[in-house]
Amino acid sequence: MEIGKKIQHLRRAKGLTQEQVAAALGITGAAVSKWETSAAIPDVPALCPLARLLGTTVDALLDFRPALSMEEINALLEERRKLFEENKVEEAAASCEALLREYPDDLRLKCAVAGLYIMYMPSFSNTDRMEHHMNRTIALLKESRKSDDPPLAANARSMLVNLHIMREELDEALALLDEEPAAQTNARMVRANILLRKGELDKAEELYQTELWSAGRDVTLALVGMYNAARRRKDWTQAMVCVDTALAAERVLRSEELGGLTGSLHMLRAEVLLGQGEPEEAMKALTKYVDWSLAQWTRLNSGKELRSAFYGRLNMRSSGMSAGYLAKYIRAALEESGELAPLRGREDFRTLLARLAEAGGE
Repeated sequence: MEIGKKIQHLRRAKGLTQEQVAAALGITGAAVSKWETSAAIPDVPALCPLARLLGTTVDALLDFRPALSMEEINALLEERRKLFEENKVEEAAASCEALLREYPDDLRLKCAVAGLYIMYMPSFSNTDRMEHHMNRTIALLKESRKSDDPPLAANARSMLVNLHIMREELDEALALLDEEPAAQTNARMVRANILLRKGELDKAEELYQTELWSAGRDVTLALVGMYNAARRRKDWTQAMVCVDTALAAERVLRSEELGGLTGSLHMLRAEVLLGQGEPEEAMKALTKYVDWSLAQWTRLNSGKELRSAFYGRLNMRSSGMSAGYLAKYIRAALEESGELAPLRGREDFRTLLARLAEAGGE
């Protein structure tokens, strides 16, 4: 609420007239009227007496908050996310920077804005602008990782490592990983076991499910890493074993139910099939990748609470990115992929691109 409206609201709640407020503060009624219409704001010396008169504090009167809650951050960034989706990239970035200036010491906000910049980095089509925002994102994460909140610092460090890898700054990425303290015990599992013995079954089950979800994601990512190593050696047989094993792991652990990596694995499968000289099968896998990705993203962003019988205690938060924006991103990736170049002349490949263009509102 603007300060003028807040003064008016509190004055009326106290049953005071503008003249009574003016008399109590030794000012004119016209001055109070200007405050309430936002034609002027109270002078600093008047703030404390005014707050006392209205039964509030100066901080409340000025809507001062040293930091935002995570719910407030998500709500504020949702407005900026919509600007990115509408391709108002510079306006979105400027709005984010204005928010950061308003809360210059809020490390949680800085980390969240950095995450938003990473999500919509492909929107910065101009190479120079992309480099500028990449550098800005890295700067925000470097500040965020100094947080005294261990989960926040770890999240910032993880994103920072991935950005250094993207930029082929591999020594910097390794240096950051060396800072990560080696875990001697799995605190989450130990806590879950203690809660189980105490009979707090719901809390224990939530931790077990979180651990299983995390472990399943690690298994998939490890297999994707092995796939990449095999692909570099052009060992297509081993690459296919890795992809199929990862798909099987997602099915068995049911991580696909809550937005696992199944869609991306179908894309990798298409690349393997092309390497094996099977373009027809590769096209089927590529179509499956598009179908799965768009369906999953629509489900994740439907606004409905996602539930899984296997992970019934977990709530998966949507990224907020729309299926339409994702379709544009996927289409650009397919058009630019060197691995998929042999498919570009095919009619069904062009049909798939046209379908993505339609889903993206083009």
